[in-house]
Amino acid sequence: VLYCYGCPFAAFACPIGVLQNFIISGRLPLYLAGSLGIYGGLVGRAFCGWACPFGALQELLGLAGGRRLRPTPKWYVKYLFLALVLLAAWLATDTVFCKLCPAGSLFASIPYRLLNINTPIGLGFYIHLITLVIALLFFVLAGRVWCSYLCPVASLLGPTNRLSLLTIKLDAEKCTKCGICLKNCPMNITKPEDIGTSTDCIRCLKCVEECPYKALSVGTA
Repeated sequence: VLYCYGCPFAAFACPIGVLQNFIISGRLPLYLAGSLGIYGGLVGRAFCGWACPFGALQELLGLAGGRRLRPTPKWYVKYLFLALVLLAAWLATDTVFCKLCPAGSLFASIPYRLLNINTPIGLGFYIHLITLVIALLFFVLAGRVWCSYLCPVASLLGPTNRLSLLTIKLDAEKCTKCGICLKNCPMNITKPEDIGTSTDCIRCLKCVEECPYKALSVGTA
């Protein structure tokens, strides 16, 4: 699902790019709020676990690098970053985040350059490459660190985990607190009770698959 509006193959637009444009134009993003509200109300952050290509890349690089680091996510960090992104758009009246986003680097800037080889290369392209290289190094060391701390889309969808129709249920009677579900969690969630409801949960269902006691299951709220 290539969603960056700058990607030559994209069929959709990045919610953060859309939100920045609404801030710049001084309008309320009603269509965006409604779309994310409906989607989040149904499946929460499942997009992050099943459809985001940048999430898939983080997963693969984390596995290849052995995920040497397992940073504990702090829910407020990504919301502070979202606030900075929106503030930057308002102050600069420009989509500042889009010019730095490593996902845009990989899925928009590079494909565009390959399809338009005669277009002059500007400073913005090199900035995109730098942010991408830095991000890739972090992914090798820590896996889905972008999803945990910086992704603004995750900040928008995260709160819907507590309200969504689809959820992951924990059977406390079957749970032995063995920690296998947490060990296999790509988002480094620290408590079984947070699975499915935490703003960091991406509904990837690895915990459901790995639980030897079938204490976790997919259900409806």
